[in-house]
Amino acid sequence: MIILSILAFLVIFSVLILVHEFGHFYVARKSGVKVEEFGLGMGKCLWKKKVGEVDYTLNAVPFGGFVRMLGEEEESGDPRSFNKAKLWKRMAITLAGICMNFMLTIISFTILFTIGTNPILITEQDVTKAQEQGLLVLGDTLDENGKRDVLEIHPIQKPFPQSFVFAITESWRISKAIIQKAGEIPVKLITERKFPEGIAGPIGIAEITHKVVPLGFFAVLKLMALLSLSLGVMNLLPIPALDGGRFLFQIIELVTFRRPPEKWENAIHLTGYFLLMGLLVLITWNDIWRLIVSPS
Repeated sequence: MIILSILAFLVIFSVLILVHEFGHFYVARKSGVKVEEFGLGMGKCLWKKKVGEVDYTLNAVPFGGFVRMLGEEEESGDPRSFNKAKLWKRMAITLAGICMNFMLTIISFTILFTIGTNPILITEQDVTKAQEQGLLVLGDTLDENGKRDVLEIHPIQKPFPQSFVFAITESWRISKAIIQKAGEIPVKLITERKFPEGIAGPIGIAEITHKVVPLGFFAVLKLMALLSLSLGVMNLLPIPALDGGRFLFQIIELVTFRRPPEKWENAIHLTGYFLLMGLLVLITWNDIWRLIVSPS
């Protein structure tokens, strides 16, 4: 089961990254921007194959991925470079990965709500609302050990296309909860020196995957949909080094009719990248410490 869980974890992460980066890749190609490399993973290149003008690479660290476009990080005079593309095309390329993550989530949710799946409860308000709707019923029963609480969970099932509409509304509801949880991170770190409940890095997600795999394919599909939504929402936030941060600079260019100095923009994104890597290290250590202190 451990090997199966590891494979499921790697497949989930690979699908999420491939879907996200394919969005950038596809829109860049359609916009006439030259893509030099499509990479899965980070770090040292383990495998490379050139197809046309694009290098497809598989790299040593099995997390993350990237699409390297001509003129994205450095100035280029080539008319097919990213920096020479019209603003609306650059904005479309930047948002394409996020849109693909949202599409993956909505498609997955549509499948799940069509066949029937348990409600997705993120906050205490969600639990209360589910109880009011009769989706959660808390009762009690008698057994040889006396009275004990029993929680009944009723799945949500809707015919298509109602399931598609419901998938969109659920994605919106969960997205707001993700943004709220992300906003709690700096507050909790500063005031209580700890991460909010429910924040997990790669190790924490691997642990969750291990628990979900025995529940079957559709449980894994639900986990992948939620992770895809989280990836899309987090990338949409105006944080340097993320797509949302790059899009913010493009909004500034749209409003001021002037592109911010490229060296300053790159420096801000680089600083944001190192800060995000530091945060990821802290979250990973928090996951490890939690497993050591309270192993399940």
